[in-house]
Amino acid sequence: MVDAPIIKVRGLVTRFGTNTIHDGLDLDVRRGEILGIVGGSGTGKSVLLRTILGLETTDAGAVLLNGAASTPAVRAAFMRDFGMLFQNAALFDSLPVWRN
Repeated sequence: MVDAPIIKVRGLVTRFGTNTIHDGLDLDVRRGEILGIVGGSGTGKSVLLRTILGLETTDAGAVLLNGAASTPAVRAAFMRDFGMLFQNAALFDSLPVWRN
């Protein structure tokens, strides 16, 4: 199906200790779509991106990439056609430059 999401997040729950960051988050991103994630500091924007990229684990829910469960092999294939631009060209501070 042409209109099928290339990124599909369903029922995402992310917690750090007693802090719930995402509680049942659903998201679809279709091929060619440009998506901006906007919100205040600490609202889970970077955690969502890190989860989609497989850098964070979830407490519940699923991330599907091109319709397949996000495994290391699926993520590697997906990332060959994926790009991301961070505000002010910022990088993930938890990763060395060569992994960003």
